[in-house]
Amino acid sequence: MLVNYLAQYNDDPLIDAATIVSAPLDLGACSARIEQGFSKLYKNYLLSSLKSSALQKHHLIKGELGLSYQSIKRVTKLYEFDDLITAPLHGFKDAEDYYQQCSGIHRLKEIKLPTQIIHAKDDPFMTDEVIPKFVLPDNIDYRLFEQGGHVGFVTGSALKPRFWLEHALPAYYESLIASA
Repeated sequence: MLVNYLAQYNDDPLIDAATIVSAPLDLGACSARIEQGFSKLYKNYLLSSLKSSALQKHHLIKGELGLSYQSIKRVTKLYEFDDLITAPLHGFKDAEDYYQQCSGIHRLKEIKLPTQIIHAKDDPFMTDEVIPKFVLPDNIDYRLFEQGGHVGFVTGSALKPRFWLEHALPAYYESLIASA
């Protein structure tokens, strides 16, 4: 969402700089990735939460989308949830249309303000498709780490963990202030 905001309002954003951490820049690729291997644990948790919320709001969704309680309960994949609920509820034709229009990877070149993007190769939600394969503008500081998980970026030991983001983010913004 932040990538799309920064691209859409690139001439008049409400902020001076941004950091995007572990963002699923290609929603379709991330939706497919979450159905594989260890990522299924995250998918089960996420999908359970989404379905629970949708079932609690069934009386509203039923009127808007005409969905039965059972059709929501039968969903087993994130893509199915997006196709059944997310996309039509937000005016998209289907999950593919939603993924195509809302994936930020295609809009990175439109961002004009200083933006830091942080990804980890071992993020269970990510795939190589979220890594830009094109030259980014100079205002984008893209950082790809071997390890970091999904917004984890913990270093040190179990007894003395160091939360890398707590240091990296302030340092990034201090460097912007210093260079201004």
